[in-house]
Amino acid sequence: MSDQKYAFDSNAFMNMQRHCPPDIFISLWDKIEILVTKGQILSSDEVLEEIERGNDSLVDWAHSHPSIFLPSDETVQLKVRDILSKYPKLVQSSKKANGADPFVISIAAINDCVVVSDEGTGNELVPKIPFVCNAYGVRCIKFNDFLREMQFTL
Repeated sequence: MSDQKYAFDSNAFMNMQRHCPPDIFISLWDKIEILVTKGQILSSDEVLEEIERGNDSLVDWAHSHPSIFLPSDETVQLKVRDILSKYPKLVQSSKKANGADPFVISIAAINDCVVVSDEGTGNELVPKIPFVCNAYGVRCIKFNDFLREMQFTL
């Protein structure tokens, strides 16, 4: 495993739980646990809020790993402000009431992380995480690509 840090979008956590349930994919969740302990998986408090809207075991898992969810300190907020000044539709076009996307990108940019998100590419008119990441020089990969990059096999 590399020492690369990853900033997870809420859909990466949700898809991990939905498609790789911890009671079946035990070794995967054990490997994720190692990355969490090493501080290689990060996210934002806003992502935690999106996870908390669910009523499932992911909420309990997230609450048992508070170190993942970074607060929106001044540095993060300034980066979010910059992102939204250029891409206001990143939140406006979103169906999510909370709009964690610019916070995930900010955390990734500030902490030299690769964003893990299963969102579609997007464009100037309908910006999505991968599109904005590209504009900011932040690498963005899908969850399955994260698994391949970490060389996680079952």
